[in-house]
Amino acid sequence: MGVTTSTSTISTISAATFKPKQTKLSISDTSVESFPFLEEPLLRLPETIGILIEVRTSPKGGLGVFALCPIPPNTLLLSEQPLVILTDTGTRIDPLDALVSALSPSRKNAFLSLHAYRANPRETRNRSILYSNGFGVGKVESLSTGVFETASRFNHACVPNAGYRWEEEVEENGENGELGGRMKYFSRRDIGLGEEITVDYGHGLKGLKKFYGFECDCGKCRLET
Repeated sequence: MGVTTSTSTISTISAATFKPKQTKLSISDTSVESFPFLEEPLLRLPETIGILIEVRTSPKGGLGVFALCPIPPNTLLLSEQPLVILTDTGTRIDPLDALVSALSPSRKNAFLSLHAYRANPRETRNRSILYSNGFGVGKVESLSTGVFETASRFNHACVPNAGYRWEEEVEENGENGELGGRMKYFSRRDIGLGEEITVDYGHGLKGLKKFYGFECDCGKCRLET
């Protein structure tokens, strides 16, 4: 998928700050405040699902991402870490299978629930999901692909209303300062309430049919046909 960038300042539509419910434990007559334990880091920060956008059935088929309110240009729609990042190293054993197996049950279910168009009948299901839903992440020369729980639900339009870019960051708990990152999606124009949010997959009509198994029905393609 092609990466769209913007030099404009990205704004955010803020919601009320979420405060986790506190519980008090009495230990030797001393009151101690504790917070619920989060089993794994949040993929989306800030959280915009249910506030700014939602995932629901799309007229294009399957699921899509839609606006829950009018959204002005250059608004941050989604900032998300991938479920998996694959960098092919040429090994005989497919590293993708190991990455998927290592996911928590909820994240593995999220990965396996994504659309899997099998362009090659010899592909594994995991590979079909990767090819159908992956975005290029990291530096161009790394040839890495990320699959996302929410962002992989964005449908295509040749003239999209949203763009995206990858931003690397040092993970706070990463060993030896290892790099992670987030894909950030932002509105390119005004988006109306209930309008589907789309991105450009970076392929023409033939490429979309070959790699994703569909014929684009966006306004530009309808005019060309």
